[in-house]
Amino acid sequence: MKYVYEYAPGLSREELLSRSLDTMVKLIDLTQALAAAHDLNSIMEIVRHGARDLTGADGATYVLREGDFCFYADEDAIQPLWKGSRFPMRDCVSGWAMEHHQTVVIPDIYKDDRVPHAAYEPTFVRSMAVVPIRSDNPLGAIGCYWSAQHEASPFQVRLLQILANTAAIAMENIHYELELASKAGLLEKAFESTLLSISRMIDLRDAYTSGHQRRVGLIARHIGESLGYLPDHCQALYWAGIVHDVGKIAIPAEILSKPARLTEIEFKLIQGHPETGYEILRDVDMPFPIADIVRQHHERLDGSGYPQGLSGTKILQEAQILAVADVFEAMVSHRPYRPALGYEASLSELQAHRGTCYDAQSVDALVCLVRDGFTLPD
Repeated sequence: MKYVYEYAPGLSREELLSRSLDTMVKLIDLTQALAAAHDLNSIMEIVRHGARDLTGADGATYVLREGDFCFYADEDAIQPLWKGSRFPMRDCVSGWAMEHHQTVVIPDIYKDDRVPHAAYEPTFVRSMAVVPIRSDNPLGAIGCYWSAQHEASPFQVRLLQILANTAAIAMENIHYELELASKAGLLEKAFESTLLSISRMIDLRDAYTSGHQRRVGLIARHIGESLGYLPDHCQALYWAGIVHDVGKIAIPAEILSKPARLTEIEFKLIQGHPETGYEILRDVDMPFPIADIVRQHHERLDGSGYPQGLSGTKILQEAQILAVADVFEAMVSHRPYRPALGYEASLSELQAHRGTCYDAQSVDALVCLVRDGFTLPD
């Protein structure tokens, strides 16, 4: 409790305890706020307000180290100081604190040779306390300033050090989060590239349907967005779309590109591709059930689909969306056994079976997309 007495002499024990408790609550609140911060601007805002509130200072700055320079990134003060300015490390007290890994307490700036007096003359500053953000290899510094001569007490200094240490942890966490996000982004790109490569394998075996899977993925993603799905969910719809016909790798190419009506045996082979696709994808670790969506994309609400003859809510909602996307893309594209039907005729066909074979919401969403100008890429 020594520091509390030094910070507030002349108060009764009860008043000291009350003030100490208030300070602890503020410090805990600041720590929680910094732990929840997800960007540097939020950290700086929390710290600059907190530094003044904890110490009663007339101004506070948040300084970042940029190589051999101090960047005064943010401030909260009774008059403007140096926000947005950069100074060589050797020319400012913040730089001295970072280079020497030490806290600086200066009761009178005009009696300390570390202070560039000319820079401070236009300001209100007459005394200061500066603490480095992280003692080992400092990331920056927090400066507090007073408009009168004032020697920051050990208690005030300790509060600033705790604030600086917490800010350092928050900054490091953001750095790790950015690194993780970057690595996750690279992994996602690699995963998507793998799926696209699988999709292109099917395209090479059937020139007539080249690009079909990618376009189905795009349609499914747009439908998902129209239905209010979250971005990750919409991305999963796209991924399911670009591999939904992967099971066709087991079907002879001459059947896939046959320009005439399929025989019963050939159609049975075609009907097996969703199950084959499921077998290929089921052991791939994915955040959404892509393999099950692929398996069900030819199921129909009335139970007339394949391979399992599922109906109604037994069919995954994502598979219902994919079914609408798949049928629409197939109808608006040329096939060896018929010409493209066009957008209007394809939409009419879907609407005719809306709610019986195809999910009503997905059909309605697609109709709105097309009415609003949505077109498929080549």
